[in-house]
Amino acid sequence: MSHRIRAVISAVICAMTVLSLSACTPVNRAVGDTQDTTSEVAHDSVHASDAEVGFVGSEDSAADKLAIDALVDADINVYYAAFNAADDGGASTAQQSVTDFVARSVDFIVISGFNITDTNRDAWVQTLTNAREAGIPVALLNPNNLPDDNVLYAAALTVNDRDANASRISDAVMTIIHDEPHERSIVVSTVS
Repeated sequence: MSHRIRAVISAVICAMTVLSLSACTPVNRAVGDTQDTTSEVAHDSVHASDAEVGFVGSEDSAADKLAIDALVDADINVYYAAFNAADDGGASTAQQSVTDFVARSVDFIVISGFNITDTNRDAWVQTLTNAREAGIPVALLNPNNLPDDNVLYAAALTVNDRDANASRISDAVMTIIHDEPHERSIVVSTVS
């Protein structure tokens, strides 16, 4: 095979890869962030029992357990990455967990107790950008701070089990996975 043919084949493969990645990334909005328009990303209708959620834990493992149990009770498959404060308040471990979930190609990522600071901002932006480019929606559960760029996450979920108008967390997750209209901030309940 000549050098020129190999170069053409390499260029075609590279172009196909770039096009496939850009197809997963909607313009000017987060993956799974749909308020008033139809979906820009083609999604298969995922049944709850087929959904895979990567759950990045927080310092409040008891609250994490309530949220995870509510998802599991709705037949959603949850993969849990425990919080580890050993280095920089857990940000590096959480970022690595998101990277691992992206590599696993989960359908959805929940980051509990998300906290972006001046120290970890660049690393979080890159981590969330990688999830976005992979076409995986991200929700921030009970976040302490939100990223400045709204295209990096589909929704901020706040647990309030006493709010009669709160959506079940499993319903909110499936709405985002299906890329159906939803608010940017959603009050959710872990009570079935």
